[in-house]
Amino acid sequence: MLTRTRQAGFMQLEILLLLAIFALISVHALPQAAKFYRQIVVEYEAEQLLSSIRYCQNISRITAENAWGYGAKKPIKRSVYLKLMAEHSEVFAGGRDIIATHDYLPGVNVVKVYQEKGVTRYETPVKLDFSANGRPLTTGMMTLLIYYQGHPVDGQKIMISKGGRIRMERDSRER
Repeated sequence: MLTRTRQAGFMQLEILLLLAIFALISVHALPQAAKFYRQIVVEYEAEQLLSSIRYCQNISRITAENAWGYGAKKPIKRSVYLKLMAEHSEVFAGGRDIIATHDYLPGVNVVKVYQEKGVTRYETPVKLDFSANGRPLTTGMMTLLIYYQGHPVDGQKIMISKGGRIRMERDSRER
C-alpha cells in the first residue's frame, strides 16, 4: 500500500512540473506570437494600400481628359481620388461615386506623417488626388504610415514623391 501512495505523489509532482514548464514557455511565446501577428497584419494592409494607390494613380491617367457627355453643352471633368479614413479607404470617381472600398483589419491605422516646426504630426483623413500624368496634386513628398494601434515604430511607410513615384519603405532592422 505504501508504494502505491508514493507513486501517486510522484505522478502529481511530475504533472505540476510539466505545467510549470509549459507556463514558462507560454510566458515567452505569447508576446512573440502577438508581435508576429501585428507584423503580418501591417504588412498585409501596407500591400493593400500600395495597390489601391497605384490603382487610383493609373485610373487618373486613363480618365484625366475631359469628356463630352451625351447632349452636354460643355466637357465634363472626370476625377478619381483615394480617401484614407480611420477604419477604411475608398476610391471615388467623379467626386461622389465610390468605385472601390477596403476595410482595414481591426487594430490597423493609416495616417499621413509630416513635420511641423520640428514636431512629427499625424493626420487623418487623407485625400490623394493624381493629375493626368500620374503626379500627386499635393506639393512635396507625402509619407503614409500604416501601423498597429500602440505600435507606430513597427509600422510600414509608403512614400509618394512629387513626381509620382510610389514606394514602400521596408524596415531594415531585425523584428
